[in-house]
Order: sequence, then C-alpha cells, then structure tokens
Amino acid sequence: MKKFYAFAAAAIATVSMNAQLYVVGAGQGLAWEPATPVVVELADGAYTFEVKDLTQFKISTAMGSWEDFNAAAYTCTYTADDMGNPVELTQGDGNIGTPWKGDYTIVVAGDCSTITLTTTTPAPSGPTPIYMRGGMNDWLNGATDEVMEAWQFKQVGETNVYTLECTIAMGIEFKIADADWDKYNYSLGDTVFDGSDDMWNYNNSNNTVMGEDFTGIVTLTLGEASTDPVNVKFSSDDSGVDNIAADNAPAEYFNLQGVRVANPENGLYIVRQGGKVSKQLVK
Repeated sequence: MKKFYAFAAAAIATVSMNAQLYVVGAGQGLAWEPATPVVVELADGAYTFEVKDLTQFKISTAMGSWEDFNAAAYTCTYTADDMGNPVELTQGDGNIGTPWKGDYTIVVAGDCSTITLTTTTPAPSGPTPIYMRGGMNDWLNGATDEVMEAWQFKQVGETNVYTLECTIAMGIEFKIADADWDKYNYSLGDTVFDGSDDMWNYNNSNNTVMGEDFTGIVTLTLGEASTDPVNVKFSSDDSGVDNIAADNAPAEYFNLQGVRVANPENGLYIVRQGGKVSKQLVK
C-alpha cells in the first residue's frame, strides 16, 4: 500500500510539471503580451531565465488571452530580505515585483511551488522616492529634477507615513508610484475619488480620477510590504499629519484586497489604527 501511494504521488508530481513556463513583464525582452510571452523550457527540474532591467513580471503555465494566462498564473511577494532564497508561490494573477530594478536570474521550481531571485545589480542606497503621477504633471515623463521634487512625497520622521502638498483639478487621472512603476504603484482603480480616505491597492492597472478640485495635503500610509494596500487621505489642512500617532484610535480591518471587513474571522488582515497600518493574523 505504501509503495502504491509513493508511485501515485510521483505520477501526480510528474503530471503537474509542464514542459514550458510563460513569462510577461517589464524588462529587456519582455512585454505585457500573454499571447506572445517569453517561453522558458523545463530543464533539470526547474525553469531558469535571465532578464535585464527587470522591475516586475508575471508567470503562467498557459498562454493566449489574459483570461487564459491569469487562470494558470502563479504569484508571490519577493522582498529584499528574500534575495537568493526560495519563496513559496501561490496560484494568483498578481504581478511579481523585484526588490529593485536590475539584472536578475529567476529560478522557478518545476512544479511552480517556489521561486528564487538573484541579481548582480547592487541595491539602491536610501529609500525609493514616491511621487504623485498623473495628468496634472504629464505623469512625470521626462520631468526635470525640480518638477520631480515638487511632486515627491516626504517621509514624516522615521514612520511609514509620507505627505505631499499639491493641487489636482477635477477629472484628472492619477496614481501614486515610484519612478519605475515597480516597488510603489497604487490606485483605487477606475474610481472617481470623492476626497475621503481609503485603502488603495498595489499595481491596479486602472487610474484614479479626481472627483472634485483639490488643494491641500495628501497623507500616504504604507503597509509592511510595498505590495500591501495603503491608506491615502486627502486633507485641506495638516490635521492628518498631526494625528499620525493616534495609537488609541479604533482599529479598522481590511482583507488583502483592501476591502473593509466589519467582523473579521480567522485569516490575515490589513489593520489600520490611526495613522498606522500593519498586518495581523486573526484567530
């Protein structure tokens, strides 16, 4: 009985290993085209490929339409602390962001259970600048250093809170992102923003639309990982900054997609309390 079980398990593992892996993304030789992805052959029990100037990518065992590609895609969150170590992959259509832009070697286990990234590109020194990018500043494409500085969020002390004083006209489309659209990239997604604070999701393909003219301070509160949902608050004064340390504020719970949950049950949640955002496991 044990021998039969071992044989069956081996057969299942063999079936689950496809001969090819399909890759799309932002890097030399890659494009966001699921019908014509880069094809990586299975060799020695793994899929291994190299990409220069890589910022983010997606992997799948199917090609064709986005529906086909996403249905067989695998994803994870890969941080700088994970560099050189295997990280568990789960089925999902989220992009995989690199810890920083660079030349990477990627190794995916043959059964798509883990992924390992290594790079010859040194980690950038200092924090990655975060900007408000949109129609009000031509998305900062080709912007001068002066313009970039004007739209850069400033960190509040050593917290995970950043602020920006700006003006955005009604109807303008915009996002919050870094210069390469990789580590930081947030929006409500195809939503007219009504001025209230809310959780914005990472790497949403749609832009946010400003619902009314705004002049004031935007307060951005990051999560533990750059791919976590973030809290964004628009205020006509600096009250949002003054209340950053409101530790006694009631806790609000959101699922990992940024949707508010009134009565959280067993699972992992994003918790916002005052100006602090963190992940908590509810049991």
